[in-house]
Amino acid sequence: MGTLWVNGKIYTMNKEHEQARAMYVEHGRILKMGDEGHLRRTYAGRIKQIVNLEGKSVYPAFTDSHIHLIGYGEALDRIDATETTDLQVLLESMKQKGGNDDWLVAEGFDDRLLGAMPTREMIDAVIPDRPVVLKRVCRHVAVVNSKGLERLGLIHHTVIEGGKLGRDAEGKLNGVLYDAALDLLHKELGGNREKNVASLHRAIDSLFAHGIVGAHTEDLFYHGDPLETIQAYEDVLADLPFYAHLLVHEQVVDELIQQDAFAKRPRFDFGAMKLFVDGSFGGRTALLSQPYSDDSGQRGIEVHRPDHLEALVKKARSYGMNVAAHVIGDAAADQFITLLEKYPAKRGTRDRIIHASLLNDALLKRIQALPALIDAQPVFLSDDMNLLFERLGNERVDGAYRFKSMLDTGALVLGGSDAPISSVDVRKGLYAAVTRQSFEESGALNPSERLSMYEALRSFTYAPRVATGTHGRDGLLIQSYNATFTVWEEDFFELRGRDILDNRLVMTVVDGTPVYEADIVRA
Repeated sequence: MGTLWVNGKIYTMNKEHEQARAMYVEHGRILKMGDEGHLRRTYAGRIKQIVNLEGKSVYPAFTDSHIHLIGYGEALDRIDATETTDLQVLLESMKQKGGNDDWLVAEGFDDRLLGAMPTREMIDAVIPDRPVVLKRVCRHVAVVNSKGLERLGLIHHTVIEGGKLGRDAEGKLNGVLYDAALDLLHKELGGNREKNVASLHRAIDSLFAHGIVGAHTEDLFYHGDPLETIQAYEDVLADLPFYAHLLVHEQVVDELIQQDAFAKRPRFDFGAMKLFVDGSFGGRTALLSQPYSDDSGQRGIEVHRPDHLEALVKKARSYGMNVAAHVIGDAAADQFITLLEKYPAKRGTRDRIIHASLLNDALLKRIQALPALIDAQPVFLSDDMNLLFERLGNERVDGAYRFKSMLDTGALVLGGSDAPISSVDVRKGLYAAVTRQSFEESGALNPSERLSMYEALRSFTYAPRVATGTHGRDGLLIQSYNATFTVWEEDFFELRGRDILDNRLVMTVVDGTPVYEADIVRA
């Protein structure tokens, strides 16, 4: 017995414009798509339920190809500082919240909205007695108070390879931590199986409500013992129909290899070894070939010395693993691409270039010769439009987020959010990819790099499944595939500009069963 979905615009995403009006589903799989009358006749004795889609639009469910799943769940339970314009108000709210956790944590502040980068002295003036951390929106910069510095064991002479400790005019630590310096914070804040289970539940419930049923995530270094983190995934995904693909941070890969931890589970598996080459535009730690336009003394940070970076790539190859590297600046891209050329991926596999935020034509041509995935976050473009002009200047900014050129290299381009850094709302990613405008609808940045809506949707549906080898059953709506899809009030293919952001999700369905439902009329 099955369900007949009728009166919809059901986009297969197998070919552009290909759609059906009806779909018959049994045991979580699509048996047939086509005309409603034909399907009613064909399955007359087997139809248990008919769902009237009332002309709404249906697409394969989304997969976020770059997210920090546990971190996103944690952020949902912490103070959200993303819109904060007054540091005093933020700190007072943190002081009032209290809570049982030792550290007080706020997520996502933007120093441009605050008017200045916070310092430990500013935090100390309001909260002197508990360790406090404010995480910048990019998560490559954080600020702690004096108690926080003390807990992290940071003193005047501390040197952090691949990171930086901010200092005031007198050379004293001002509480600002950059890139690898945050590793100390990750270890201190930690996590455990119980907390991670709660965070995963929060995150996945939120993702279902955004039409997202799968994620490529990187959690195994940041939330306590990596084996306990894996156990948390086992606990949660035993009950929730969600797919996770876990990248493996280079600092835990040896331990997990020794523990033989990479066996495939029914709803999650493991991918490439993850490493960082550089930082972020926001923190001026992305590694550039030329100085920052708004700070001529800065070209960014190398998270690893070149010899160490090479050793990490060689280690991944020795384990038979692909490499996934965080690459923002053009100099970082050059470093990583050079290593992929020197130590090629195993035949039939692809390495992952994460972000690839600033690429010139020469770098794109080299990528074209590689078996590579490009892990893009279109939402960054719309979030950071003004920042890009500040950091890169008018001459370089057209090289940012070249989505169309990425596709033209033949690389598989995946869509993601990097939540909690940016919103998980796929509508924002689609808007950014097809308009290349800020959310205030400013002029478009390099319009020639716009994607079509079909290309943008594929980057969030089919491409992430190809990347993990699960595309034989998910990512399209065609016969024999899983009935995993989203239902939307309006047709994305007919929407323009900000109307994309206003489209309303009606339902998220996994294997034929709704996991999120707003409203729908059943016949």
